[in-house]
Amino acid sequence: MRMILGRLLVVAVLAAAAAAAESEPRLPAAEQEGVYAVLEAVNPGFPWRASFPDDLCLAGPHGVSCDDDDGGNASHVVGISLGYVSDFSANPSCAAPSAATLLTSGLLAASFPRLRSLFVYGCFVGDDDARPLPPLPWRLPPTLQDLVLLVLSGSRFAGRIPSALVQGLANVKILDLSSNLLAGGIPRAIGGLTQLVKLDLSSNTLAGPIPGELGGLASLELLDLSNNRLTGGVPAALRGMTAIREMYLSGNRRLGGSVPADMFAGLKGISAVGLSDAGLTGTIPASLGESLRNVTYLGLDGNLLEGEVPPALAKMAGRVRLHGNRAVCISPEFLAGAPRPRIAGVPSCNATQAAPVTRRPVVMPVPLASAEKPAAAAAPPPMRIGSCVVVAMLLLMLS
Repeated sequence: MRMILGRLLVVAVLAAAAAAAESEPRLPAAEQEGVYAVLEAVNPGFPWRASFPDDLCLAGPHGVSCDDDDGGNASHVVGISLGYVSDFSANPSCAAPSAATLLTSGLLAASFPRLRSLFVYGCFVGDDDARPLPPLPWRLPPTLQDLVLLVLSGSRFAGRIPSALVQGLANVKILDLSSNLLAGGIPRAIGGLTQLVKLDLSSNTLAGPIPGELGGLASLELLDLSNNRLTGGVPAALRGMTAIREMYLSGNRRLGGSVPADMFAGLKGISAVGLSDAGLTGTIPASLGESLRNVTYLGLDGNLLEGEVPPALAKMAGRVRLHGNRAVCISPEFLAGAPRPRIAGVPSCNATQAAPVTRRPVVMPVPLASAEKPAAAAAPPPMRIGSCVVVAMLLLMLS
């Protein structure tokens, strides 16, 4: 009797599992085939079909995310992530140069009408040849106007950022084209992407002025234009970024101009500012310490600044870097307000009238390494904490 009951129980469990599988929304055959085509394009040596023969939304590889439609009748691919990020994010490899044709073939648009996230990191790098960023990563149909995340990073894309690319991304929240070989100016049309939360164009060879239109990005929380060839100073219009938390302009050695203290006065939520190696001249405004009182990181090192360090900077909550400037010195008033009695690397104003260029960092009062933007751009930089949080939140929304 027990044996019979046991067999009946097994049959019941299998039947329930089969019924549950039948009730799950199915991925349309065209999208299933599209996923296989993408995976075979980026890594043709792996047996994708044999390894993942079932519904790819129910049992697919890492890097493919799905969501049900409104009626719950079918699943659709909403996110594709390609390229190694870490051992904890094992996206399909895409180092083969031939995989770059994926972005110009129209395959993505034809296969995935609900695509909302495309993440391409460190791809197409198996040779030394640069390739132009296509006017659009795909032929963008109206069904893809809801794309919210576009990352094409560290993949040797060259040439200008096409205006057509920007104009087709009206609802994008994260736009990351960092660590490529992009040149020319920053398109003014980016200022019209009012839903942007993160804009990262760092570690390219972009030139010309920073468009004042970027000040219209009132939802932007992270702006990274570091390690380019930008000029013309920091535009005052950036004060319109009222939601900004992190701003990195370091490594633009010909940016020039003065420290934009007034611009930061209205940016109450900002926590990290990188202006290192930016060709800034003049003195450090006294109002800067009050405007950025709560920042965790302020980089002013490697510029052409001179004069006394304002005492208000001694009261800032985080880390300030001042080394490598032309003639910066510390006044007795600054030392009286500093949490630490000795500040390394910057001489006292009483010690010399023409302070030499300093080489050692000034740190006060507590370093916060996670907020510091790397100065080098030889390799794709690691993700910052702030950007990881934004990406993680959006990916969770899409999964």
